[in-house]
Amino acid sequence: MTQTPYHTLDANGIRDLIAGLPDVATRLGGASAQWQVREVSDGNLNNVFLVGGPAGEVCLKQSLPHVRVDPSWKMPLDRTFFEAAWLRAVLPLVGGLTTECLFFDRDLYVLIVESLSGHTVLRTALMQGADWPGVAPRIGTFIARAAFGTSLLARPFEEVFTTRRTFAANLALTRITLDLVLDDPYRDHPRNHWHDPVLTPIVLDIRSSAATLLAVENLRRRFLSQPQALLHGDLHTGSIMSTPDDTRVIDGEFAVYGPIGFDCGMFVGNLVLHYFAMPDHAARKATLRDIGAFWNSFHEQFMGLWNANEAPPPGTLRPLAYGPAAHVAQQTFMEEILGDTIGFAAIEIIRRIIGYAHTADFDIIADRQQRAACRAGALAFAYHVLDHLNEFHTINDFLYFLDEQGQAGL
Repeated sequence: MTQTPYHTLDANGIRDLIAGLPDVATRLGGASAQWQVREVSDGNLNNVFLVGGPAGEVCLKQSLPHVRVDPSWKMPLDRTFFEAAWLRAVLPLVGGLTTECLFFDRDLYVLIVESLSGHTVLRTALMQGADWPGVAPRIGTFIARAAFGTSLLARPFEEVFTTRRTFAANLALTRITLDLVLDDPYRDHPRNHWHDPVLTPIVLDIRSSAATLLAVENLRRRFLSQPQALLHGDLHTGSIMSTPDDTRVIDGEFAVYGPIGFDCGMFVGNLVLHYFAMPDHAARKATLRDIGAFWNSFHEQFMGLWNANEAPPPGTLRPLAYGPAAHVAQQTFMEEILGDTIGFAAIEIIRRIIGYAHTADFDIIADRQQRAACRAGALAFAYHVLDHLNEFHTINDFLYFLDEQGQAGL
């Protein structure tokens, strides 16, 4: 058998690796024997460590040949390669809204980035009652800049196609998205599970509604066939580290070209899940504010970049229509993104309640019956949205219906 250099690193192996990387070692300071290595793995896929020295700290992630939480589920190792490629693609576009790729090793599939140990996972912060109104608009800015800057609106198609070719090889994680997010929840599958039988009638309604299933099929095709921009691919509140004043998007290993509304919908869907897990009207109002602020920021930033690009670089798609016709074309495109955002938000809600990977938001509700009722409220909301997807023409339509459903459930 051919020997490969890959092996799973332990604390000593991590110290030895970084000791051979002068730029990273300088960030830590001191001798390698002084470096503290602390495992902080909490996701489903990879080993993650914080490595600290007298001068600073870095974060190291290593792919495993299997899903971390299920060793029987074998996986290729290349996911850290795609995360490193994603970071290198979007960092020049979004600046301080993500982290710098400090090092990537193709043999060990090790990625080293700056540490964010002073930040809190956004989902955790929200569950603890944080009200940080600046975070959602920053995520809107992040998606707008990353999406516009990797799209045909900003770059010649030769460059875009070359980048698409790189991320089109991210087959294993795209398959996970297709199966776990866009397929399994709508049929009987052993990976599906939900805690409370009160959800079962809603699950059966979702699976028997022709309108709902047609909406899901359409969104599934759009995910695979509309390579509008480079997506993060898994942009939920657990993939965001923040303080009140600084927000970073992390964990871009699911990166793939797809419809811009997919990333928007993942984020909005997770805010809706948090909304239904909140115990009072005031807390829910804050989430409604955040969803609106997110969309307004995204729309303003994306349109600002588009309209500022009056003299696009040679090779980009130059406009053929000007004046009112151009305005209508832009409006139609943004309406398409909004429709995708709302549809993918509903799909994210459904998979986080009945699919393989649940969200922890509802765990803060101590009473089991109340917890089940809140999950049922979120699931019923998502079902209605997909069943009547064409009725949501603006973000305010979506927010009005969410507020209406939320008040009825309190």
